[in-house]
Amino acid sequence: MLGAALGILLPALFLAYFQVTSKLETEVKLRVEAPMRQYAEVLSRGMAVAVWNLDRGVASELVDAVMRNPDVVSVTVTDEFRDVFVRKHSEAVPTVPTLTDQRDISYNGARVGRLTVEMSPERIEREMRQDLMRFMLALLVQMALAFLFIWPLFNRRVLKPLLQLREDASRLARGELDQPLAWQRQDEMGELAHALDTMRTDLAALMSERAQKTAALQTELAERKRTEEALRVSQTKFAAIFDASPIAMSVSMVDPDVLTVDVNSAWVRVFGLDRTAVIGSNGAHTGIWRDVASRQEALRILKATGELEGFKSWMQRGQSRDPMLCELSGRVVQLGTDRVLIMAFDDITAKHRYEENILQLNATLEHRVEERTQELSATLTQLTVAQAELVRAEKMSALGSLVAGIAHELNTPIGNSLTVASTLQDHANAFSSSMAQGLTRSRLEEFVGNTRQGAGILMRGLQHAAELVSSFKQVAVDQTSLNRRTFDLHATVSEILLTLGPTIRKSNHRVLCDIAPDIVMDSYPGPLGQVITNLINNALLHAFDGVDQGCVQVAASLTPDGAVRLQVSDNGVGIPSAHLPRVFDPFFTTKLGQGGSGLGLNIVYNLVTRSLGGTVHVASNPGEGATFSLLLPRHAPVLAMESVEPEALAT
Repeated sequence: MLGAALGILLPALFLAYFQVTSKLETEVKLRVEAPMRQYAEVLSRGMAVAVWNLDRGVASELVDAVMRNPDVVSVTVTDEFRDVFVRKHSEAVPTVPTLTDQRDISYNGARVGRLTVEMSPERIEREMRQDLMRFMLALLVQMALAFLFIWPLFNRRVLKPLLQLREDASRLARGELDQPLAWQRQDEMGELAHALDTMRTDLAALMSERAQKTAALQTELAERKRTEEALRVSQTKFAAIFDASPIAMSVSMVDPDVLTVDVNSAWVRVFGLDRTAVIGSNGAHTGIWRDVASRQEALRILKATGELEGFKSWMQRGQSRDPMLCELSGRVVQLGTDRVLIMAFDDITAKHRYEENILQLNATLEHRVEERTQELSATLTQLTVAQAELVRAEKMSALGSLVAGIAHELNTPIGNSLTVASTLQDHANAFSSSMAQGLTRSRLEEFVGNTRQGAGILMRGLQHAAELVSSFKQVAVDQTSLNRRTFDLHATVSEILLTLGPTIRKSNHRVLCDIAPDIVMDSYPGPLGQVITNLINNALLHAFDGVDQGCVQVAASLTPDGAVRLQVSDNGVGIPSAHLPRVFDPFFTTKLGQGGSGLGLNIVYNLVTRSLGGTVHVASNPGEGATFSLLLPRHAPVLAMESVEPEALAT
């Protein structure tokens, strides 16, 4: 409010000051300067006669007439000798600068004195100051009345809208552009508010655009930083890879004279030159080319095609000048305005010597190959014969064990039969002696009873021996031939276990048979028997180290698709996992020199997969025993030769 009042009052006062000042100047000219000139003109003429006649009375009257004017300060008349003739002055001392007018006094053309009139504008200035004060008082009253009646309207129509606009402008300056400027007025304030709202909308759009551009710039800057970092890392990696490359490499500027820019550590090692001595020079000056013509030819190819591939040239190493054959590869690349040559030097001196040696060896290679082939053929023949002998020995050993077992089994029934026969013989001799003395009925009945009892015992023993011999014959025939026949699996396995009875009883372990009845197979019982025998013997030999009484179980059943699943399992120590992949390899055994030949399971694998047409797998965990699973067809595939020698069972 004070600012608005001063804004109105100060211009009015300033204008009033200029008006009063202008009026003061006008009044001074009209009421002071004009009368002063008039007084000076009249007195200078009227004083001429009085001064000439030295009549001071007339002169004083004339001066007194002028002094009646209150603005006249003083009137001084001097003679020709500058002595004061008449002087009059007012009693009031002027406080403002006075105005003076001087005139010469002449009589008949002669200068007889000088007149000085001094007047003061103080009264006029005092009147002007009074007028100014009255004007200011009236202006203040007017301003007070104006503010009293106009201020409420001014405050409502101008000041408050301006304050609101200032607040809105401050809000815009703070960046708060979401709230619009709502003005319903149609006057200048409304137009200003509308302009500010338009500016707000434009600023919001510009700030949004600036934010988008800033985000884009930040993204671009981040991408550029990532690119620069990736480039820096790539350059670092390239420099590290370049220096760590095992191939000798160099980088040169093609223009003007193929000057070397850098070489890697492998190049320094190969050529034996210091890097600082090489950089800034070329191959012609460093002396690494044994033949300058080769260098010129390589440069010619590079300039013509832009690359060099497989170019061989003799170079020389460092100060020693040792020759070496290098294979050169290179390419010219454009980096900006520069053409850069990247070269790789591969020392193939040793390779060249090897090739020469190979060329020399090729002359005698055919003869040496023939000799080596003969040696290998002879060795293969020996290995084949040795393998056949080992297999035959294994077969004969198995057959010998079978014979020994049968002999042991036959010993009991035949010995019992022999004892019964000798007893019967003794009874017959005693009966014959008693007949000479006389035969009684009781004696006859006793003899007949003893004879009948002995004959029964003898028949049972001989029948058991006959059965053993029959089983032995069947097993022996099966294991020494590849005859195909139809057989009951349970009966065949029982016969095999019967022949293995002595071996099983000697081991203090048990062998159980759990084979489903009525499993009839059309196959080869000989290979099957050898497979079961080898698996049981393998379990008795390897499975029960540290086990007093173990158990081996032979089980068989039919699968849903009609095949036979035969399993031989034990509850022994198991097979180490490191040995599982090798159990079917030939000559692999952990009991070498302790009864193991390394061929038992290999023979099993060959017989199952070739002769019987099935598959065999082993599963074992240490301490949980092992299980050999055979999956056999009930109708074995027809072999090319079904009557091969026993040795063929392993092949």
